[in-house]
Amino acid sequence: MAPIYKIALIQFQPKDVSPSENFSLSASYIRKAASQGAQLAVLPEYHLTSWCPSHPDFLSSCVESCSYLSQYQSLAKELRIDIVPGTICEVHPSLSAEEVTATSSTGKDEERRVEVRNMAYFISGLTGEVVGRYQKRNLWHPEREHLTAWGKEGGRHRGFDIPGLTFPDGTPVRGGMLICWDMVFPEGFRELIGDGVELVVIPSFWLVTEDFGEGDEGERERTRRGEEEFLRGVVVTRAFENTAAVVFVNAGGLSQVGLPGVGNQGGVMGVETEEMRVVEVDLGRGRGLERRYKIREDMRGVEWGYGVYHGEERKGGSR
Repeated sequence: MAPIYKIALIQFQPKDVSPSENFSLSASYIRKAASQGAQLAVLPEYHLTSWCPSHPDFLSSCVESCSYLSQYQSLAKELRIDIVPGTICEVHPSLSAEEVTATSSTGKDEERRVEVRNMAYFISGLTGEVVGRYQKRNLWHPEREHLTAWGKEGGRHRGFDIPGLTFPDGTPVRGGMLICWDMVFPEGFRELIGDGVELVVIPSFWLVTEDFGEGDEGERERTRRGEEEFLRGVVVTRAFENTAAVVFVNAGGLSQVGLPGVGNQGGVMGVETEEMRVVEVDLGRGRGLERRYKIREDMRGVEWGYGVYHGEERKGGSR
């Protein structure tokens, strides 16, 4: 039998610059998920800080957020549950030690500038260790002034083996992660399944009720409805076209699991609601549809005309 993976989708809108309060809420949901037999708990993007870069305390709340990764690791090991703690905004120096030394020696401004990275982690419930990490690659336009994207140095999206989760033939289930706006670019999914990924987790902070400010009220409402329809459909589309399960957990609602050959497994959650849903995911569905669609087989073939994925040696997970 193919592995059944019980996944808790934890959907809520975090409070602005309130890491401690948001962590407490998240931890309580994770404990509830574990008590219901969930094997993986997934939180939304920006779940500790919310997205409010103009707030005077946003940067300091990002600094504070870094300390919660270890707390999630302890919680995962205690409850024996895998956790994707949404995303955590991390603050890092933007200059290397050598660059700081060089800047200092020239008498220039010695203040070390920082960069903010939007990071997703996959934590194993067996060991509490981080087995997968990913820095958001495709930043939405308003994010670009405030965040640093992964990919300046190149590199492909990579997956990771999920400890303790295997198919009947003994091969490990490989997971991968994308973040919010990454979802609109099919190329990221293609790179992941080229690395054998069969479960893609996507934390998101996409508010479909946001006022777009263009056109009259009727036009703005049509745009909002259009975005809602996009989010309802794109998760299933990505699941089918990549023969992989896609887990989408969004602060703004419409969280869901897209399962190849099935559709929305467990239904679609509400818009801007706070709720948790535990969904049983049959990871064999992807392999079943692959036998029919042969998408991965085509990608490995010599006639695949959209980029070279076959014949590459697997490397470690993404930055």
